[in-house]
Amino acid sequence: MDFNQFILALRARRKAFMLVLGATILSALAVALVVPKSYVSSATILIDARNEQSLAPGDRMSPRERVGYLQTQLELIASGKVARRVVRDLKYTQLPGVREQYERDTGGVGTIDDWAAAALLKKVKVDSSAGNVVTVLYSSSDPKFSADVANAFAKAYVETSLELRTEPSREAAAWFEEQLKGLRTSVSRSQAKLTAYQKAKGITSVDERADPESIRLGELSTQLLAARNATYDAQSRYRHAQEFLSGGASAGGGGANLAAADSLPEVMSSGTVQGLKAALVAAEGRLEQSAADLGPNHPQYQRNVSEVQGLREKVATEMKKVIAGLNNAALQARRREEELKNAYNAQQERLLAMRDARVELAVMSRDVENAQRTYDTALGRYLTTKVEATALTSNIAVLTPAIEPVEAKSPKVGLITMLSVVIGALLAAGVVFLLEIMDRRVRSRSDLESRLAVPALGRLSKWQPAGGRLLPAPLRAARALPHPW
Repeated sequence: MDFNQFILALRARRKAFMLVLGATILSALAVALVVPKSYVSSATILIDARNEQSLAPGDRMSPRERVGYLQTQLELIASGKVARRVVRDLKYTQLPGVREQYERDTGGVGTIDDWAAAALLKKVKVDSSAGNVVTVLYSSSDPKFSADVANAFAKAYVETSLELRTEPSREAAAWFEEQLKGLRTSVSRSQAKLTAYQKAKGITSVDERADPESIRLGELSTQLLAARNATYDAQSRYRHAQEFLSGGASAGGGGANLAAADSLPEVMSSGTVQGLKAALVAAEGRLEQSAADLGPNHPQYQRNVSEVQGLREKVATEMKKVIAGLNNAALQARRREEELKNAYNAQQERLLAMRDARVELAVMSRDVENAQRTYDTALGRYLTTKVEATALTSNIAVLTPAIEPVEAKSPKVGLITMLSVVIGALLAAGVVFLLEIMDRRVRSRSDLESRLAVPALGRLSKWQPAGGRLLPAPLRAARALPHPW
């Protein structure tokens, strides 16, 4: 059947076509009028990925993380936790007929809150744009109830989001607080152990260079070096005096010894020796004067000789005392050097013995530092989680609350009518096609020629009387005559 044949069939079976089309349109209109109206309310929510009340750094998200975050928020809005909060906020289970519907649907199996939450979620739709704005839509036959549920879902989502943010922070803060007690005790014990060990070993400073024992060793080293220099200097002076004395003795006699010792710096610096020498010079002058005036046998001369001799003996005695003093100074310097050397060796042995203790002390110091570092880290985390646990607002806000819709979202009578016309026309055309297939008739010249397989000689047109006359007018008769083919 080609298109022309189908058009002829539609024209021939137009009653059936119109009957099916009319029945389809009437059925669609009846359904549209019988089906209860559905009102849809929408509330928009702004979701900001940034968290202004967080103390933790690194709030920036990559585009991929932002998409995942928004998808998670969409799933949270349509979750059972939010829906159960909506049921509690709206007191949905106390509405008339809800409990009876629950009994009919579940037979009392399960909780009514879960059933009510599932029933609300069936009519909730969450949609998001390319930005951070999310739309919550709810459809119901009651426009006021539709707006109330949409606003309740938005409010419950904001509260649930804040709860999910602060509740883990509160639990973490409580856990950190318990851990801080143990860490604080560990720090105190480590510090007390370190202090007790320092007292037991006599270590006042962890740094060996700043320890008083090390400083004392340095001081002893300096004093020992100075004592060695002093000993060397005293021994040099005494040796020099001995060399003067031995040189004078080999030159001949005590006078030479006194002359040699007289040039020693220590002798020259002695006030007693210089006083005796001055007295000796004066006595020798008097002796020379008496020898020239009186002669050797004069008593005055003899007294001058005795005086000179006595002064010389005193000078010699004082010089020997000076030289003996040099010897004593050299011995004392040597003794002082030996004492400082022994003290230095003892202090050095003490420091060597304390080095092993310092190794153990270093280990204890590291334990104290690690315990303190762990405590400081836990304290920082505790303060961060405690601040986040007291957050009063979240990074989510309701932009536009839902309002009671004026017009019903469905059913749309105009759209249903248009669709029923289209569907009815297609269905009527299909019925006509089936009827024509089941009862095929000759409706055109081509049908007859295809059926009989012979060419047609002519075609008679339908006779229509004109003007009520028996015979048509000449001009009309020519038109009424059949065509020669």
